[in-house]
Amino acid sequence: MPRDNVSRVKKTNTIGILTFIGLRAADSVFQYALLQRGWASSLIQRLGAAAVSRDMIAHTSTGQLRPQYAMIAFMALGSSVKQILNILLVLEQEMSPLSAVAIALFNTICNSLNALLSVWAVTSQAPGPDSFLEILQNPLLLAGVGFYVVGIVVEAASELQRTAFKKDSNNKGKPYAGGLFSTATHINYGGYTIWRAAYAYTSAGWPWALGIFSWFFYDFAARGVPVLDQYLLDRYGEQWQAIKDRVPYRLIPGIY
Repeated sequence: MPRDNVSRVKKTNTIGILTFIGLRAADSVFQYALLQRGWASSLIQRLGAAAVSRDMIAHTSTGQLRPQYAMIAFMALGSSVKQILNILLVLEQEMSPLSAVAIALFNTICNSLNALLSVWAVTSQAPGPDSFLEILQNPLLLAGVGFYVVGIVVEAASELQRTAFKKDSNNKGKPYAGGLFSTATHINYGGYTIWRAAYAYTSAGWPWALGIFSWFFYDFAARGVPVLDQYLLDRYGEQWQAIKDRVPYRLIPGIY
C-alpha cells in the first residue's frame, strides 16, 4: 500500500501550526531576496553556469524587480498565503513541528528551483516584457499566469467548500462530493498540480513545467489518490463508493 503523507489524527498542535506559518511566511521573503538581491544569480555563477544579467532581473537604479520576475516572486507569495490560510481555516489533522518543517522545506525547495532556473541563461524566460501591459499582450506568458490563478483558486475554493459542508452538523458522518468536488473527487489535488506547473512554466518554460506537472500528477495518481480513496472507503463505505461511481474523474475534469 502506498505511504500516506497526511496525518489522519484530528488534533490541534499549536507549535506545529505556528512553525508552519512562520516558515511559509519567511519563504516568500526569501524568494523575493533570491531574485532582487541577486542571490540566485550568484549561486548559478558559482556553479559554473551563466546567469542572465542583473539589469534583466531588477532595475539597477531602483532595485525594483522587472515585471516577469515580480510575477515569479508574487507566485511564491501566493503559494505561502494559500497554505497559511489553509492551515488556519481548513486543516483538521494534526500538524506536528516535524511535519511543519518538512512540508515547508519541500515548498521552499520547489520555489527556489523556480527562482534559480528563472535566472539561468539556458532556461530563463528573460528578457521578458518590461511592463505589465506588455505581459497582457503576451498570450503564452498570460496563459502561465492564468493557469496559476485558476489552479490555486480551485484548490482553495474546493477545500473551503468542503470545510463549510463539514461544519454543518446536519452533514455529520457524510462524505462530501458537492461544489467543485462534483467535477473530480480530488479536485484540490488537481488544482495544486496545475498551479505548480504554471509557476514552473512562468519561471523556466515548457520543459520544466512538463517535468513538474508529470511529477505531481504521477505522485497523486499513484500514491495520494489511492491512499485517500482507501481511507474514505474505510470511513464511509458504500456512500463513498457511490460517489466514486458517480464522479468519473479523480484529479482534473476531462483528463483523469
